[in-house]
Amino acid sequence: MFPSQLNSALEQITRSLSGFIPEAGLVLLFLLLIVTDIVFSKKAFIPFLVLTLAGLLIVGYTVFLQWPYNENPAMLFLQMLRLDGMAVFVKILLILSAVFTVLLTLNSRYQKEAQYGRTGIFFSLLIAMLLGLCLMVMSVNLLMLYLAIELVSICSYVLATFSNAKKGAEAGLKYLLFGAMSSGIMLYGMSLLYGLTGNLSWYEPGFSTALQDLPLLPVLLSLTLILCGLLFKISAVPFHIWTPDIYEATPTPIVAFFSVAPKAAAFVVLLRFFVANPSLSIGTISLTHLLAAITLITLLVGNFSALWQNQVKRLLAFSSIAHAGFILIGIVSANTAGWQAVLFYLTVYLFMNFGVFLLIDELQKQTGSEMVQDYKGIGLTTPFLGIAFLLVMIALTGLPPTAGFTAKVFVFSALWQAWQSSKNSWLLTLFVIGLFNIVVALFYYLRIPFFMFFRQASEPISINLGMYNRWLVIFILIPLLLFFFKADWLMNMIASIQFK
Repeated sequence: MFPSQLNSALEQITRSLSGFIPEAGLVLLFLLLIVTDIVFSKKAFIPFLVLTLAGLLIVGYTVFLQWPYNENPAMLFLQMLRLDGMAVFVKILLILSAVFTVLLTLNSRYQKEAQYGRTGIFFSLLIAMLLGLCLMVMSVNLLMLYLAIELVSICSYVLATFSNAKKGAEAGLKYLLFGAMSSGIMLYGMSLLYGLTGNLSWYEPGFSTALQDLPLLPVLLSLTLILCGLLFKISAVPFHIWTPDIYEATPTPIVAFFSVAPKAAAFVVLLRFFVANPSLSIGTISLTHLLAAITLITLLVGNFSALWQNQVKRLLAFSSIAHAGFILIGIVSANTAGWQAVLFYLTVYLFMNFGVFLLIDELQKQTGSEMVQDYKGIGLTTPFLGIAFLLVMIALTGLPPTAGFTAKVFVFSALWQAWQSSKNSWLLTLFVIGLFNIVVALFYYLRIPFFMFFRQASEPISINLGMYNRWLVIFILIPLLLFFFKADWLMNMIASIQFK
């Protein structure tokens, strides 16, 4: 590199630092937690929690200050990262997910882990994973994307085994093996794509044109291999096998974070690719067709597998697979309405999942069971918990008066709009089967409230939620009602995001 080119590159990197303040804050918070873990008592749970929460709130404020980048997007660090409205919006969701995870640990069974001296490690890994997720949502370069995904993956593998149970170690090992396999497949696809195009950035103007001018087989193979790594992160079929075991064996606050944050980041990566290459097709094969087929199978496998589950967390694992299918519908629509629906759905999904996992953690802690049939009569003895559970299950199903209904209306409206403009039979098939899957979901989601209110236990069980958990449940569940009656409040913000 010539001196003039080197100076120009250094100047671009220096200018990029102003858009990297939240990520730099996460790095400092990570280092602070590591130092605190070394210097102070490893069993001091509350100080670590307060420090992490305070750091996340400060970082969240710096992210909020980046909203003007929605009007004037910036390319950072030699075109490797893109800071725009979509990145800022999703980073706010990611930080909110981390905040809820920290709050869930305060009154969770996870506090037992503090006695093993691993509290500082847990919070530092959570922050490191959050850093990787923030880099994922800004990545527009294959190399940067891979590094971000690997940072997320390594932290995920360690957090997944944060349990002293044998089942947790087995689930973590399965997660590691499947994750390593999908990562290797994705890296091979990226290297193949770079060899074909000579370009690492899919935001370059000539990227889509270069792909269309190349032979069909190698391009389709490379894109499919890259897609495999992202499908693993969102638990889409056929890369969903690890999900039920991890949900069942991993501590509930960590599962809640896994169910929302990595999925949101992976969906944004897919969204960015489709935004940058909206009409990409290779030969006679369109990426929309490929993704529509994956969406269809994911919906069917997730919903029908959940029907047979009696263990609550495994049921939610398969339901999360189904929800991945519903969110994919917005991407398959390949229009602005669909992309906006994806962001709305991800926001609502955050509150739905953290609400249900908070309630399940309390039920498991006080009943010692995660089986559906062991929750008989709890809705009658503890009405607050029963009503909260009913509300969140209605939201997960996608019924009014919850924002879960609104999210599905937006997604299917975008799909219908896409079918009307293209008359693509794949889209119509997906629309019909998608609506049918909502009916299927109704049966397994409402099983738990049914047992809570319409089945009597041999010995009535009363659950003491405590004042802290009551207020946390209310705080998490209010948006599920608010975004049904006032969906425009959130949708207006999303509509202002420029998808380009």
